Amino acid sequence: MAPRPRPLVSSIDRLQRLAVFDAAARNGSFSAAGRELGLAQPAVTRQIQRLERSLGVELFVRQTNRSALSGPGHALAAAVDNAFTLLEHAISDITDADDIFVLAMPPGFAQQLVVPRLDSLQRALGDRDLRLWLYDRESELNDNHFDAAVRVSNAAWTGYDTTPLFAEQVMPVATPALAAELNLDEHSSAKDVLAAPLLHMDATGRPWMSWTDWLQSFDLSLTPGRRRVEFNNYPTVLQQALAGRGIALGWSKLVEDLIADDLLCIVGPVATSHRDYQLTWPTRRTGAALSSLRDWLDELVNE
Repeated sequence: MAPRPRPLVSSIDRLQRLAVFDAAARNGSFSAAGRELGLAQPAVTRQIQRLERSLGVELFVRQTNRSALSGPGHALAAAVDNAFTLLEHAISDITDADDIFVLAMPPGFAQQLVVPRLDSLQRALGDRDLRLWLYDRESELNDNHFDAAVRVSNAAWTGYDTTPLFAEQVMPVATPALAAELNLDEHSSAKDVLAAPLLHMDATGRPWMSWTDWLQSFDLSLTPGRRRVEFNNYPTVLQQALAGRGIALGWSKLVEDLIADDLLCIVGPVATSHRDYQLTWPTRRTGAALSSLRDWLDELVNE
């Protein structure tokens, strides 16, 4: 007996319509989808309409001069995006078409842990080139243009597998000279730290702990009306701390080398959040490069 056609093929006679739908869902408009695919806007509209008739559901809610995904449209868009991403990675693996491994990570993680050991990581990846993609806000990862990413989270991410690297443990750090000037050490209280000059990083859209979060762990809050300067990335905050201009928050694994070299010292209690630093990658993604990266990071965080 001949095998039956897949239900997907029976439901949708032309699978290209899923690609048109995916482009419309990602771009937010039929016109933009047409520009991406090299189609006129009416052709995109016809393909979407025929897909809706095949499925018997309305995928977009039509409004004046715009269309928005319906409930079923959102569900199908997420499924199509995951399926296409999985197929793209599988094709890349079996054809070896992409010899560049894209690893996304926050700038602080890269500067303190990865860049000083870059030669070792490149050896672990073998013949594949490495591209470090440094992102500031997790929303930047929504484009899925990476093979693996280091992120700080406690939440599952649909379509991705994860493995924890280390817990988010955060403590205030300063140069030994500034600590002595402020009479602070690792036994100082959070209230003592609050009275000192604090170095802030813009927390908008960033998942890791801020001074507000750290102080809340000790039932404290930032002093109202106290002026402050915010920096836009963690390496800049660390540079200011190393220059003796204030107290920074330090993540245990990220600053341990600086502490071991007596460039910074702990000046208050440790707060542990419910989040982990973790490595994430597309579900079912395999390959020697990913396996080598996981082994390399496991050895790194357990040094």
